[in-house]
Amino acid sequence: MAVNFNNAAEAKHVCYLAGTGGGKTTAVKLLNLVGDQVAIFDLYGDYQFDGRKKSPFNGLGGRTVYHFNKRSDFARAFTQAWSSGKKFVLAYQPTFSPILKGSQLKDARVAELHWFGQLMWTAADGNRELHVIIEELAKLASTAGKDETIIGELATGGRKFGLVLHTIFQRSQEVPKTIWNNSPRKVLGAQESTHDAKLIANELDAELSDVKRLSQLNERFKKQRLYYLFKSGGGIGNIAPYYICTDNKNKYFGHKYEITFDELRKIEVNTL
Repeated sequence: MAVNFNNAAEAKHVCYLAGTGGGKTTAVKLLNLVGDQVAIFDLYGDYQFDGRKKSPFNGLGGRTVYHFNKRSDFARAFTQAWSSGKKFVLAYQPTFSPILKGSQLKDARVAELHWFGQLMWTAADGNRELHVIIEELAKLASTAGKDETIIGELATGGRKFGLVLHTIFQRSQEVPKTIWNNSPRKVLGAQESTHDAKLIANELDAELSDVKRLSQLNERFKKQRLYYLFKSGGGIGNIAPYYICTDNKNKYFGHKYEITFDELRKIEVNTL
């Protein structure tokens, strides 16, 4: 059970939204919103670390990530790391029988996510932060309304016990309202349709033209940089454009930069 209730703790949950290839995981890795002690539900191995490679995209922004496939192994490693008080990044990537398909596979994945979430809730301590990353939550959520699972509990009650929840989605309408409404910080990448762009522009109180421009710029410059809108806090406003350098030949590869909306709007989209 979570301990050391701290009602003064700052709300820091983050939602990341972008279409396929829109830079969701890149934002998690390189916008520097993730803290020192991290647990990841990494269903597809997006945070694999290769010690032979030096890249900001390796692991979690270049940080070593240790993966575990079994509950017992992950729980043991997490308990030791969390108790040490030192920095760590651990990932749980459960494996499933190849005979599981369709709804059976989804049910098995959901069961593992909820086990992971319960472990995070049990460990939570209001005296220190534990950052919890959940990739592709929409594929495991049963509703876009009220989330009454342990993941919803992390979103609604986690702030008071030091939990900072990072959830990743492709579309705003896939996000359970419990998660969305309790995540004051939001990162928006490229959208896949005007319909999606309109919805998210309305949700963030952003200019539709700016949201569309993200998609245009990211298609134009995807090998050089990825653009985002970052909402840094609750309420109306608090939105700024950022970009991450994705050019591995550039000395600033992997660095993030805040720019102004004027600068964003002046960037030439056309290739001609």
